[in-house]
Order: sequence, then structure tokens, then C-alpha cells
Amino acid sequence: MKVLCIEKPGRLEIKELERPQAVPGQAVVRIELCGICGSDVTAYRGVNPTMRYPIQGLGHEGVGVIEEIGENDKGLKVGDRVALEPYVPCNHCHMCAEGRFNNCADIRVCGVHKDGMMAEYFLHPIQLLYKLPDDLSFRHGALAEPFTIGLHAASRARVKAGEHVVIFGAGVIGLMAAFASLNYGAVPIVVDVLEERLSYAKEHGIPYVFHSQSGNLVEYLKEVTKGKLPEAMIDCTGAPVILEQMHEYVCHGGRIALVGWPHNPVALNTVRLMQKEIDICPSRNSNGKFPEAIQLIQDHKIPAEAFITRMVKMGQVEETIQDMIQRPSDYLKVIVEIGEE
Repeated sequence: MKVLCIEKPGRLEIKELERPQAVPGQAVVRIELCGICGSDVTAYRGVNPTMRYPIQGLGHEGVGVIEEIGENDKGLKVGDRVALEPYVPCNHCHMCAEGRFNNCADIRVCGVHKDGMMAEYFLHPIQLLYKLPDDLSFRHGALAEPFTIGLHAASRARVKAGEHVVIFGAGVIGLMAAFASLNYGAVPIVVDVLEERLSYAKEHGIPYVFHSQSGNLVEYLKEVTKGKLPEAMIDCTGAPVILEQMHEYVCHGGRIALVGWPHNPVALNTVRLMQKEIDICPSRNSNGKFPEAIQLIQDHKIPAEAFITRMVKMGQVEETIQDMIQRPSDYLKVIVEIGEE
């Protein structure tokens, strides 16, 4: 079978590897599609702090068809169309015992710590497979994983109906967090430096957007919230300039979810964070959100088709990632067709 491997930063290679065989507790899935995530781009650039090279198979946003599976308590069978949750827990540590599998002390994320899903066939734990509805296309089903990240971030920030939530970053994850907030009844305010992405957000139902170089953001947030400031914030950038000032963007008692990975430690104003008693909640992966994400996509609660910029073959991934690095405003979600070139 063909697998798109990443040996080291800046080097992708399609290799012919042996097809996996099913083992107890795991199924073989024929991968149909796999999205390219921003973390795949940073892995290629060599600036992803969690990446372990080399990896046989880039990618963690896979959907496909079960080819081999044993007895299981999920009722899954050969031929079922599924989405694959890529965060493989140890099932033994204290976090797994509490059900916080996304924060497993020995977690292995596909395409980051272990083999990834840009492969024709993929061996994966049955517990991490979720059946796709018959009327949901693979094309839209491939958005389930990134949507779970936005849903988890909104949950970590405890976003509530009627509240305002300021979201930094209008890439795929920031927009997914914005639509998650909308579905939870909150009012998202999306902030970015790329006018194209802000225009996209506005066109697809995000009520408030702000170009971060167009004026005073704090004053704008006060204007939108009638002087209070948002109750919640979700940062999808990891940018120090945002994190160092995050205490300014939420009200007293506000909650902040941190999704974007900083490249280096960031200095925080702990005095102001304490004075305002702000909750800081790092948001890692997602936990238990796949069924919710799949259902919301099926119910057309996000503009799924509008997220998809391009469909490419495995042999086009490297040149596509290079172009994404050079022209980020031209892309949202790129989906890779796995299989025959």
C-alpha cells in the first residue's frame, strides 16, 4: 500500500509499505480522504513542538471504510463508513481513568507521535471509530475532526448561551470554534489580520469580525458587549502579542481557552489575571466530541462545503503545503484523496 511519509522537516515521500492486518480491538480501515491540518504544515516546516520524526504517514483527519474488524461492542462491521478519532490514549493513566482521554499522560496522536492516516489502509482502535450517516459524504465527514477541536475549545471556555466570546484566528480551527459557539447560543467575535478570512466569516454568519490592525480592539469589544467585555475567549493562534494581553479581552471572571501552540514560553500578566480572577484553560485535542460534530455537520450547522478550498492527490501534498506556507490567505481546508493517483 502507498503511504505518505515525513522523514524530517521539508521532506515528504510516498512509500510502498505492507498493508496492516486486523488485531483484536483494532480494525483495518481503507482511507478515502484525509484533511491537511495546520499542524501538518508546521510539521513540514519543522516548527511543530510536538512532532516526532520520522512518521510513516502524515495526517490525522481521516475518513474511510472498514475493511477488517472483529467482534466489538460498537456494532461496527465491514463496509461501514467511519471517521477516525486520531488521539490514541493509553487507557491506563489517571487521566484516562477520569475519562479525559484527550489529555492522556501517554497519548499518541496519529501523524504526530505515531503513524498517520495518509495511507491507503490504516490500523486503528475500534473505540476511536465513529460511523458516518449514510447521507453524509466523505468530503464533509472529513471536517469532523477539526470541528471537534472547535467544540472542545468552546467547552473548555464554558461558552454559554447569550454570552459573547472573542476568538483569535480565523483559520479553520478559529472558524470552527466560532460555529461551535454559535451552536451553543453564544455570540462570537472573530479577530484576525487577514481580511479575506474575516470576510469569509462574515459572509457565513459570524456576527462580528475585527481586523486587529484597524483600531483599538478593547474598545471595539466594549462597544459590542455594551461595556462589559466578553465572558469568554478562545485563542487559536498561540501568538505572544495576544497571550501577553489576554487579560484585557475578557471581563472579570472571564474564561480563556488556549488552543494555538506557542513556539516558545510566553510572559503573562499574572497580576491582572488574578485581579480579574480569570480562568485559563488550555485546550488539547478533543474529548467525546465526534458524535456531536458528525451530527452538527449532517444537520448543516456549519457551512461545510465553503470550508473546502481544494481536493488533491497524495502526490500533490508537498507542493500544496509549500503553497499554503507562501499564501495562507488562499486556503482553508485542503483534503487529500487517498488511493489511486
